[in-house]
Amino acid sequence: MLSKLLHSKSKTMDKNFECVAKPSNPLLVNMQQTFDNCYTVAKAKNNDYGGTNKDPFANFRNSTIAGVTVEKGILVRLMDKMSRISTLLDKEAMVKDESIIDTIQDAINYLAIMKAFIELKEKRDERC
Repeated sequence: MLSKLLHSKSKTMDKNFECVAKPSNPLLVNMQQTFDNCYTVAKAKNNDYGGTNKDPFANFRNSTIAGVTVEKGILVRLMDKMSRISTLLDKEAMVKDESIIDTIQDAINYLAIMKAFIELKEKRDERC
């Protein structure tokens, strides 16, 4: 629904009372496209990494074997992406299917994963 609103052009009246199209906000349109694409990538990667409805964070829990909390494990992955973004701002990627845009989307997804983990953990703690 939000996507349709952002992509639609609302109508307005000009000074001659003519109906003219008002362009959508390009920033919000781009953000919606980014979030939609990030969600698609996250779903595919969740399947590839074996995430299940029973424990969608199973892959991230592996960090606890080394004494690292899940949150810090996600943060380390995020920092890897931030380092890569910093490098890619200075030079072109050698691996063509891992562009700066792909890396930014991965970072967005790690932040969303962290948010989901924290919120779901808080809900679980409230119930127990």
